[in-house]
Amino acid sequence: MAFDFSPLLPVWLITSIGGTFLLATAVRIPTAPIGALLRLLAGAAAVLFLLGPERVEQDFDRLPDQALILLDDSASMGLAGRTEIRDEAALRLRERLEDDGIDVQTARFGGTDDSDLAAGLTDGLASVARSQLGGVFVLSDGQVTGTEQAQGLDLPAPVHSILIGDPEGEQDRRIAWVSAPSFALVGEDMELQFRVDDTRGQPTLPVTLRIDGEDVLSRAVITGETVTVTVPAERPGERIIELGIPSVPGELTDRNNAISAKVNVIRDRLRVLLISGEPHAGERVWRNVLKSDPAVDLVHFTILKPADKPAYAGPEDLNLIPFPSQELFLDKLQHFNVVIFDRYTYRGVITSFELAEVARFVDRGGAVLVAAGPELTVDGSLAQQPNLSYILPALPTGGIAEEAFIPTLTQTGGRHPITSTLGSSDDWGRWLRLIPSQVRRGTVLMEAEDGQPLLVTDRVGEGRVAMLLSDHLWLWARGFDGGGPHREFLRRLVHWLMAEPELEEEALSASLSDEGVLTITRRSLSEDVSFVRAEIDGAPTDAIELAEGAPGQFGATLEGIEADRVRLETTTEDGRVLTAAAVRERGASQEFSAVTTDASALAPLVGATGGGSVVLTDDASELPGIRRTRADRRDHSGRGWLGVARRDARAVLSETRVPLLPRHGYLLLVAGLLLLAWVTESGRMKFFAPAQRLGIRQPKETA
Repeated sequence: MAFDFSPLLPVWLITSIGGTFLLATAVRIPTAPIGALLRLLAGAAAVLFLLGPERVEQDFDRLPDQALILLDDSASMGLAGRTEIRDEAALRLRERLEDDGIDVQTARFGGTDDSDLAAGLTDGLASVARSQLGGVFVLSDGQVTGTEQAQGLDLPAPVHSILIGDPEGEQDRRIAWVSAPSFALVGEDMELQFRVDDTRGQPTLPVTLRIDGEDVLSRAVITGETVTVTVPAERPGERIIELGIPSVPGELTDRNNAISAKVNVIRDRLRVLLISGEPHAGERVWRNVLKSDPAVDLVHFTILKPADKPAYAGPEDLNLIPFPSQELFLDKLQHFNVVIFDRYTYRGVITSFELAEVARFVDRGGAVLVAAGPELTVDGSLAQQPNLSYILPALPTGGIAEEAFIPTLTQTGGRHPITSTLGSSDDWGRWLRLIPSQVRRGTVLMEAEDGQPLLVTDRVGEGRVAMLLSDHLWLWARGFDGGGPHREFLRRLVHWLMAEPELEEEALSASLSDEGVLTITRRSLSEDVSFVRAEIDGAPTDAIELAEGAPGQFGATLEGIEADRVRLETTTEDGRVLTAAAVRERGASQEFSAVTTDASALAPLVGATGGGSVVLTDDASELPGIRRTRADRRDHSGRGWLGVARRDARAVLSETRVPLLPRHGYLLLVAGLLLLAWVTESGRMKFFAPAQRLGIRQPKETA
């Protein structure tokens, strides 16, 4: 039996009424203490009546206590037979709990890429009444996440950890990132920090560094310490950085013996030096296109007065500045990525020694573009400067072709990344001038209708050279005869000269999605591309055949790749080996970064709820005993046993409410107390005349 209240009026109003009775009683105490007391009792009875006290009688059934068994289903549980040990232990644990009359519910958490305990608890508690929950048993290898969020669930029962595995007998080596940059600048160093651990206490381990699947260096590092290595960012593009350590027999897994990171290497600014030999119609096209590219920092000079031309005005009257040839070509040439000679001829402004420095600049990795006009055929042209002409892929044969023609792509140009996607020559306008030339070496990408070369590219040393044998590109910009893709053409040409990765003729790349889809892309000028060889997590696979899509582009798609890293390799026609690497977009699976059995992650949650922890190393390991404990107990575990709290939950079947007194009973009680107070105060009951009995003199009544 229990008591409850059903107020007849708002509580604040009942409180006000009770306060009024109390105040009135306090005023009467000095003159009539007995009457004041009776009035106070009458007020209390009235307040009690308004509160509506009731006797509550319930018919209920006792509910069984419940236990939740959480099974770790993450990928690391598949190592060393842990899944079989877990399932056997869960079956025996269920039987013991049910033998004690405990209702058991089972839930799972974790997957291929995560082991979120908080998510598993949330899902599991959906099938358990919190008022009946007596305990939670987590069967896991301890490599879990989300324990802090799990503590925020405010569980009313202990959480017990049953570790699956052998912490003392397991062997594993692992390498992990401490920090790795997501981007870097060309010419600067990338700083990588990592840590190598070995459960057997090996003092040093050899680490191999790979960039885009190619071995770069190998050295021994100290285990258990943070190691820093710097790698130069030599060229732009996405770089795949990999670090690996050798595996050892008996390891739990070798998937954590290698780590990888994607680093996007970018240029701070692409510095272009544009030298125009004289003002002409196409000069503005070059300037507009290069200035509109946000990645290009342009320095432009136009030669308006040759060095040998006399000036008829004094220096103070000239707005021209002397061309700083020595500063540009001797002091600061190495700060530029590309030098463009736009209709430039030798006019005594740039010396032969400075032109030789330009040739050495190309040989060391720079780039030169010659946009030729009629000046290429005259005496003193760049083609006649021996210090520079030896790097040019084509030389003029003499004369100028002043006939209309439509630029067309050669067979190679139709496959080259500079020109392959510019469109069809059927949609291009005509040009009206061409410099007939003899190709010495390199690749012809565009030509006139009669087969005369128009665009020739070549590699010299570590650098690149290109020649555009016409100065009428500006006709496309003006829309003459329909125009053409001048802006995209110049942008790609300049970026190819600067060795941008997306414009490489022979390239191999790959990507690996989170869903395990491997996409391979191969660009080549050859029509017959060889197979690609692959290594998936270090294990070689069968050769992968590529299919041609767009001209010069080959590819293949493989699904169901469970690995975190893939290395690819192929060979070009000239014998060069191309390598590439692919890693999962989200990074390597965290499930394999640490795989040894460890209780540290679960310890805070177990300690906060008063639970206990045991270890099962194999199928024969004995489960701890199960004891029933009080719900208010602080510790629910001991040596060789784990506790399930008694919750004593009930299900109410019916409920009866009876007023403590009938309503007329309250009214009679209040009325009787007030009447008694009146009689006492009027002096009609001598027995209750405390003033006379105590000898207190009463004031006389006046007529």
